[in-house]
Amino acid sequence: MSVQEKIYKVAEKLLESKPFDQITFAEIAELAGVHWTAVRRHFGGREGMRNWLQEKQSNMKEGFKDTRTRIIEAGTRIFSVQGYGNASLDKVASDAGLTKGAVYWHFSSKQDLFLAILEHHLTQQLQILPSQIEKMLSTSNPKTALTDWLKTQFNFFEINDGSSRLFLEFVAGNREPEVQKKLQSIHGKIIDGVGTYLHEMQKKGLVSSELHPNSLSVTIDAFMKGILIEYIIDPTHFKINPIFETISNVLWDGIAPKKRSVI
Repeated sequence: MSVQEKIYKVAEKLLESKPFDQITFAEIAELAGVHWTAVRRHFGGREGMRNWLQEKQSNMKEGFKDTRTRIIEAGTRIFSVQGYGNASLDKVASDAGLTKGAVYWHFSSKQDLFLAILEHHLTQQLQILPSQIEKMLSTSNPKTALTDWLKTQFNFFEINDGSSRLFLEFVAGNREPEVQKKLQSIHGKIIDGVGTYLHEMQKKGLVSSELHPNSLSVTIDAFMKGILIEYIIDPTHFKINPIFETISNVLWDGIAPKKRSVI
């Protein structure tokens, strides 16, 4: 067996017992009986090794979550239960079953982790939005479908993990320019993403071509954030069905494609 074959065989064996991002050159070298520089040479560097290990592990039946994902999931739980102010990286580390050092290796501060969680959730949203929007606008009763979709979005954010509530808490309490810049970048992704999908729906004649798609995206987002604020202030007066039916009526009457009059 060649040195390269030994190295790759040992690396694959290690993937059966630990996440790919916890495997080191030295660990592989010791088990393969070679110098760590030989491992680096065959993988083409640290990044090359991580990419190879990640791809291999993703194809295994019993995959392992990488450390960053575990931290993000633990952070989501801690922030959701305790709020931004009471959360800490120590608590996140404990929840994830990791050392504090492992958490700090990936995230420099609590706000750095929170921004990563926001980006993670928005990325997940963008992955499912195209099919949701097209299905909603293509149905025989798009106004009802829009009402159901808005209620689903509200229930997801408010009940499941409270991420929108946390987002508003974070925005209201942070004034640092660098954080604001990062927030704008993350928020811009969802606005631009929804705007792109709405533009595609305009091309298909499912949304009025008279509207600016990105401005419509901002309008829908503003509706949702405003409704969430109303709910936070006074949930006793929050009647979810009539509220979202009203929003759907207002939105749909404005975004529905205009019928051309027949002469």
